[in-house]
This record gives sequence, structure tokens and C-alpha cells, in this order.
Amino acid sequence: MEPTRDSNATLVDLLDRILDKGLILNADLIISVAGVPLLGVNLRAALAGMETMLKFGVMQDWDQKTRAWETKHRNKPLPFIKADEKIELKVYGSFYYSNGIYETWKPCHFYVTNMRLVLYRSDFEEVVFQITRDNIKSLELKEEKMLDKNTKRQILYLIDKEERLTRINSVSVNQIKEVLERKMIPQEARIE
Repeated sequence: MEPTRDSNATLVDLLDRILDKGLILNADLIISVAGVPLLGVNLRAALAGMETMLKFGVMQDWDQKTRAWETKHRNKPLPFIKADEKIELKVYGSFYYSNGIYETWKPCHFYVTNMRLVLYRSDFEEVVFQITRDNIKSLELKEEKMLDKNTKRQILYLIDKEERLTRINSVSVNQIKEVLERKMIPQEARIE
């Protein structure tokens, strides 16, 4: 088989070919100083799309284990959801955590149900914050500078009836605010 060169081929064509057909790398490397071999490396690598790998019998056990784990965890019921609760929105984001000198943005999933907002860390199976929807006093979007001081992002400021502030960050922060506001009692209609 003679190699051919297509002058119209692009990087996308190359990636498509590698993912479809695969690429095998065999490399032997010997590092020596003054003619004395010190270190030897024998590298064997296969690069291909998962369909191609499975077609040739590579990584089948890994694929089966991964699919089984995903199926088990995808269908796992959430321990904090009550029988009469319905999830209205689930998004990924982070909330600002501060305890003494320790301050950080903790990643978690936000679950807005018909009854409350729950911030849940599935890796640790931990509810890190929750508030009933009727305990939310106000929601406000504010723009904050990020660490690089040039980029800005929208942060949702959630204030409860006891005047405690919780800061929430997500790509869908506007959507979280809209869903939470649907069942909030307007400020002027509140009886204090």
C-alpha cells in the first residue's frame, strides 16, 4: 500500500481518521550518559475512538464496568428528596463557604424542588445547604470580579428571613433565580 497525500485534508479529517481507524504507537527509548545506558522506556499505545477500541476487543472490561457504574448511580434515588417533593430544576454550580479563615467556593448540584432549594455534593452524599422556599426573603443578582480581576460573573445573593446571606454561582444562575421566584411571596405582600 502506497501512502498518499491529499492537499485538501484538514485537521478534522486527520482526527476523524484516527478515531475511526486508530493509531498504534510503538517506541523504545534508551537514555544513556557517556555510552552507559541508564534508563529504558518501552511505550506501546493505542489511540482510537471507543467504538473502534471495542470493535477490536480493547478496553471491553473497562467499558462494561463504566457502564454498570453509571447505570447504578444514574438510577440511584436521592436520599434527601421527600415523597411529596418534585424536582423542578437540577443544575451544577458552587456556593461560597466560609468558616473562620477557610473560605472557598464548594462545587455541588443545585436541586430546586416545589418545596425547597437543596445544595448536594454527590461525591460525599452530603447536603451542604438547604432552605425552604418560604424561608427565602430575597434574591438578587450581583456582578463580581473573579480572581484574575478582569473577568466578571453573575452571583446570586440569597437572603433568608434571619438575614443570613448565601452566595450561589452557576452557569444557570438566572434560571435558578427565576424558578425560585415563581413561588416566592412578593415583598410588599408579606405579613411580618
